[in-house]
Amino acid sequence: MFEHGRRPDRAAIVEALECFPRASISFDPANADTSHHVAAELSQASRDTDWLELLLDGLTFDLRGLAPGPAMVAPEVAYRFSCDVDCLADAEAVSLRPGPHIAAGAHSLPVVRTLLALGGELAARLPDVRVVCWPPARTAIAPKFFTGTVEAWIAGGAFPALGMLGIYAGPGAHLRTEGLAFFIGCELALAPSLSQDRAAATRLVVRIVQELVGYELPVEPLRFVIEGGAELEMVPDLAAGVIRIDPV
Repeated sequence: MFEHGRRPDRAAIVEALECFPRASISFDPANADTSHHVAAELSQASRDTDWLELLLDGLTFDLRGLAPGPAMVAPEVAYRFSCDVDCLADAEAVSLRPGPHIAAGAHSLPVVRTLLALGGELAARLPDVRVVCWPPARTAIAPKFFTGTVEAWIAGGAFPALGMLGIYAGPGAHLRTEGLAFFIGCELALAPSLSQDRAAATRLVVRIVQELVGYELPVEPLRFVIEGGAELEMVPDLAAGVIRIDPV
């Protein structure tokens, strides 16, 4: 999301990528035939020249909504990380998404990692970026917070749960995630007794998420011990799309 009237154009993207040689513009519809760009949205894509195809680590991504064309539709936001409540007011959207050749693997970690790495570089190098939004979790993230957590993950650190996930109090006082299903097919729900201290419960969610993203999901209840010696049980209900965390 950019300041009103300050979305980047092609020249700004070219300049930003000069400092990130791993990435390049692999297709510019303003200067080439769109016949190779096959997707469900091909007819619209071929008419709209206000986008670029970017290449990073062998994967292609479509950057859409560039100036001077129309902005993309702003995403719905329910959770904010290090940004103001009105962070989307009068802002204009540019979207970055997997290209049609890899769209089927959009949920896979290699694609997500590369998408976030490219998004982080653009957010760091383009001027007037107000917030970064992650629609699967309806989150808005301050650019510096986003780039910092993504860079740490790419370098081998923790999955950036704060930003990639929303966390809220659901029915029955369960603390629940929103957006985890994008990565593993299930959301996480803490028992009410584990959710009373919101800060501690959030830390617990973040810790558990690290053990779930990128790993095979349990199919049977699994007990584990957390810091302080408390024993908890992970109870998967894959049919319902929920993994419950209960005290033992």
